[in-house]
Amino acid sequence: MSWGADLWDSYHSVVGHVAKGTTDLVDVYGKFVKEKAELEKEYAKCLRKLIAKYEPRRIKKENNNEELSENSGFRTFMIETGYQAGQHELLAEHLSKVVVK
Repeated sequence: MSWGADLWDSYHSVVGHVAKGTTDLVDVYGKFVKEKAELEKEYAKCLRKLIAKYEPRRIKKENNNEELSENSGFRTFMIETGYQAGQHELLAEHLSKVVVK
């Protein structure tokens, strides 16, 4: 079967079939990306709540006024978690503004 001999009169039906398939695929991708953006936004919001809930108080040593290493390490971990939340917020914003129109 070749295009020229067997499908010469089926051009419009083939193009219509391909166009419909493309439209259906774009719709599915659009819904997926929209839901993913919503999940990313919700996840970032939950991370921010978690950070606020477990924010450690600065506990100083009495003798030289330095923060305990356990608290310092946990504080650093919380800061990094905040950065992760920010990245999820940026991803959600990008997906919803640029990809899903």
